[in-house]
Amino acid sequence: MKFNKAIVLSILAASAEAYDLLKDFSNGFRIGAATNTRFYNNANYVNAMKAFNYMVAENACKFVSIQGQKGNFNFNDCDNHLKKAKELGMDFRGHALIWHSMAPQWLEREDSNTMRQSIVNHITKVLQHYDGKIDTWDVVNEAIDDSSNGNGWKYRNSFLYQKNKDFIDLAFKTARQVAPKVKLFYNDYNTEGIWGKSESVYQFIADLKKRNIPIDGVGLQYHVSVQHQPQLNKITDLISRYCKLGLEVHITELDVSCEGACNAGDVQNKQGQVFSNALKACLTNSCCTGFLVWGIGDNDSWLGADKKGLLFDGSYKPKSQYNALLNVLKSTKAASLGNKPANNGGNTGGNAQPVDDAPVSSTFKPKKMADGWYRIKNPESGLYLNVADGEGADSQNVELGEDGQQMWKLTNVGNNYVTLTSSLGEFNLDVCMGEDENGTNAQIYSIHNEEPQQFVVMETETKNVYVIGTRGSNGSKVLDIENYGTTPGSNVYQWENEGKANQLWTLEPIQGTISGGDETSSNESKPSNDESCWAKSLGYSCCKSCGVVMEDDSGKWGIENGDWCGIAKTCSSKCIGAAGYPCCSRTCIVQFEDESGKWGIENNDWCIIDRDLCIYLQ
Repeated sequence: MKFNKAIVLSILAASAEAYDLLKDFSNGFRIGAATNTRFYNNANYVNAMKAFNYMVAENACKFVSIQGQKGNFNFNDCDNHLKKAKELGMDFRGHALIWHSMAPQWLEREDSNTMRQSIVNHITKVLQHYDGKIDTWDVVNEAIDDSSNGNGWKYRNSFLYQKNKDFIDLAFKTARQVAPKVKLFYNDYNTEGIWGKSESVYQFIADLKKRNIPIDGVGLQYHVSVQHQPQLNKITDLISRYCKLGLEVHITELDVSCEGACNAGDVQNKQGQVFSNALKACLTNSCCTGFLVWGIGDNDSWLGADKKGLLFDGSYKPKSQYNALLNVLKSTKAASLGNKPANNGGNTGGNAQPVDDAPVSSTFKPKKMADGWYRIKNPESGLYLNVADGEGADSQNVELGEDGQQMWKLTNVGNNYVTLTSSLGEFNLDVCMGEDENGTNAQIYSIHNEEPQQFVVMETETKNVYVIGTRGSNGSKVLDIENYGTTPGSNVYQWENEGKANQLWTLEPIQGTISGGDETSSNESKPSNDESCWAKSLGYSCCKSCGVVMEDDSGKWGIENGDWCGIAKTCSSKCIGAAGYPCCSRTCIVQFEDESGKWGIENNDWCIIDRDLCIYLQ
């Protein structure tokens, strides 16, 4: 057999240039890069893309790229990125819905109310277009001013902020309303623990959580250099702090400029150390679920080729920085994966990584409880799980109490886990800071429904008596009455599950609130009363609004000032809609306001906010 010399040399050259792919050693962890369709006709560029399992478009999915002319939505370039991601078996990340820097001029010229409508409309149209295709979006990008020094924060004085001080809240609320299953992120630079702005952004994000703005994660852009880089312990601790807020973290735009040392012989090794430290910090923290570099090769980097800031050189051959990341992946498994099966890529279908089922043991098996309101009682003491002083506030202690009027709304969130919302307001039962330590206190905190606020109700050997495990401990620790207390005020914290009397609870369902599940409604009932304000005879006040929380034989009930109130039988909404649009039936999120009233979105269309309903909901 004769061999063609040119073919042999070509095969040998290709073999010499072969290298291990990052994605093949990621165990399903999302590691990726920003790409640009301008380079898709370059075979070497596309081959380098194959090292990753995650993609973000550099510019194609931003506001001006999609809606350069008002009302004219052009998704072609963003779609082409998504198509290439699917072709290469990569997940895709959305970036960015609202950003002052790449916004069309027509948006800048609009007045406040018109701009609000445009923001809502853009977010709505984009998320609808990519429904089921993109599971994570940067909702707002770079809204905190660079002068913020860690003592509070200062908003960037952009045209968005000048005309609508609450545009961030508006954007996140709209995104959640339109796409409730999509992960919503805030993304910014100088957030890696070097500058004062980093602490300011953390405080800003914590405030969003405290105010119950629907945010799921934070993007740390990570544009750094060999001269200005975060220490490994500091960036690791910073990510950990976000974890304790119940948020995910992505490193979103990593590049490492050689500025100030570009001619040094060991500069690539120094850059490689910065890359590897960033990845180590991410992999160490269970909430860090994505890692992206901002570009493929040095020649297409926004830094310029001379800064040598990426993983591939100008010919798209991997550099030592690439190998630094590869070595980290080969030696470290992402904490975010836990015991989850690896994601083999190709899922651009919009679902976040699955969570583990709650634990099952031969003694304590998860009990499927029905959604609804319950009193939670410790049989040994005869006392209830109560919030201290009957006050709804962040970090308010949870303890034993005699107040049987304090109730908890149980909501199934999947995989045998539930949340427990206090009747005192928009607060969930919460394990302080999400810690997995014996003695970590139980409290209430503003609803975010993440791991610190998830629990599993587990059966014991006694029928209808349960232990309540914490998600952060994977169910191994349960709600426990400190020092076996049996008196009002005895503290409740988490402790290793031993099934002892101070760890046992009954869940007493409140009649008329239970739906589905295995539990049946309580036989308790309140006497009926035909008077308009019938609740007074039962010891309750009358509601000032018409928002119905539950209904039983006595009538319709609401909650005001953290207590039950009866809804008058003559109570009815006065809302009649406006401009041909109906009244909102469930939402109180105000998207904008005009002479007709306050407007919201339901079923992907406008509705007029029902003021009678929203006295309760807001």
